[in-house]
Amino acid sequence: MKNIVFCLMLGPLVVFSQKVNKKVKVLFLGNSYTFVNNLPLLVSNIAAANGDTLLYDSNTPGGYTLKNHVNDLNSAAKINASPWQFVVLQAQSQEPAFSPGQVNSQTLPYAIILDSLIKKNNPCTKTMFYETWGRKNGDAQNCAFYPPICTYTGMQDRLKQSYKMFADTTKGIVVPAGEAFRKSILQNSNLELYDADQSHPSLNGSYLAAAVFYEMLFQKSVISNTFNPGLAANTHTFLQQVAHSVVNDSLLVWNIGKNLPWSDFTYTQTSASNFQFQSIFNNYDHFWNFGDGYTTVSPQPLHQFNSAGTFTVTHVVGDSCYKDESKTVITVFPTQVPENKWSLDVPTIYPNPCKEMFWIKGAEVFKNNAARIEISNLWGAVVYSEIFSENVFTDQLKPGLYFIKLYKTDKCLRVPLVIER
Repeated sequence: MKNIVFCLMLGPLVVFSQKVNKKVKVLFLGNSYTFVNNLPLLVSNIAAANGDTLLYDSNTPGGYTLKNHVNDLNSAAKINASPWQFVVLQAQSQEPAFSPGQVNSQTLPYAIILDSLIKKNNPCTKTMFYETWGRKNGDAQNCAFYPPICTYTGMQDRLKQSYKMFADTTKGIVVPAGEAFRKSILQNSNLELYDADQSHPSLNGSYLAAAVFYEMLFQKSVISNTFNPGLAANTHTFLQQVAHSVVNDSLLVWNIGKNLPWSDFTYTQTSASNFQFQSIFNNYDHFWNFGDGYTTVSPQPLHQFNSAGTFTVTHVVGDSCYKDESKTVITVFPTQVPENKWSLDVPTIYPNPCKEMFWIKGAEVFKNNAARIEISNLWGAVVYSEIFSENVFTDQLKPGLYFIKLYKTDKCLRVPLVIER
C-alpha cells in the first residue's frame, strides 16, 4: 500500500489578479492597408477573445492620403457621428516616407487639420497614427527622387520619423505596426508579412498589426490570446510576442502614458499584510479603493489590510477628459491561527512575526530524528534545512515572508513565517 504524502497550506498572503474587461470606441480613417484582411475586425476578434469589446467604424478608400480624408465628406460625417475614444489616422503608404521638407509641407498640415476636426467633435478623443511599414524592397517608384527610400530599411526609418512627428505635434499616439514588421523581419526573415505585391500585408502582416493595435487600444497583453484567424500555431505565438515586445519596450516613444491616463499598477508585499501599490504613471488624478472601507488619492499608496478576507483593489486614473480603471482581487489569509485552535499535529509558530528566533509549539509527531525542518522563500528556494528542532534561529535571514516546512516520509506541513527586523 502506498503512503500518501499530503501538505497542509496554512495562511500566507495569496494574491489572485483579475483584470477588468474594457469597451473601446474607435474610428479608422485610412486606405487599403487598413481595409485588406479587415484590420478592424481582426482587432475586434482579438479583443473579444480577452473579454473586451471594440466598437468601431471605418472609411478606407484605396490610395487615400490624409488630404483626401480632410476633403472627404464621409470622413467628416464619421468623425462627427460619435464621441470616439480614439480616431486612427493612416496616411497613404508612401507619403510619410518622402523627404522631411516634403512631408512637412504636404502631409503634416493635414494631420493637424484632421486632429483639430477630431478635437472639435470631442476634445477628449485621442488621435492615433497608424505607422505602416516600408515596402519589402523599398519604394522603387520614388527611389530616384529620394534615395533614402530605395531600401526597406531606409523607407521604414522615414515612416517611423514622420509618424512620430505627427503624434508629437498633435499630442497623439503612434501605433507602431511598422516597427513590429521590422522586428519580425529581423527575427525571422522567412516569415512572409507581405502580399504578392510586396506592399500590402499578408494575413500574417495584418494579424501582427492587429495585435499591436489591441495592446495600444486596450493596454493589455496580447500574449496567449486565443483568437487565431488561421495562422500556423508557432506563427501565431511568434507574432504575439513580437507585437507585445515592440509596444512595451518603448511605451514613451509611442506616447503611451504621456498623453493618456493608464490605470495599470504594480504592487509589492512589504510585510504579512502590507502592500505597496505603485501606479505606472503619476501625472494624472488618482483614486484607490482597497475594498476594505479605505480609499486614498495618493499615486503610490502603502496600505495595510487589517483582517483576513478577499478585497477588490480598484485604481482609477484620469483627468477632465479620460478615466481608466483597473481592478485586482487580493485574498488575505491569516498568518497565524490562535493556539487553542491547533491540533497536536499542526504547529504554532511563536513569535510570528519574529526577529532572531522562533519556537515551534505542538506538532508532536515531528519530534524525532526522522523529521526535518526547512524554510523556503516565496520563490521556493530553500534557505534553511536542519533536523527538526523546537527553536530555530533566523538572524541570518533577510526580512520577508517565508514558508516553514516540517516533513517526514508520510507527512508534510507548511506554515507561513514573517521575519522582521
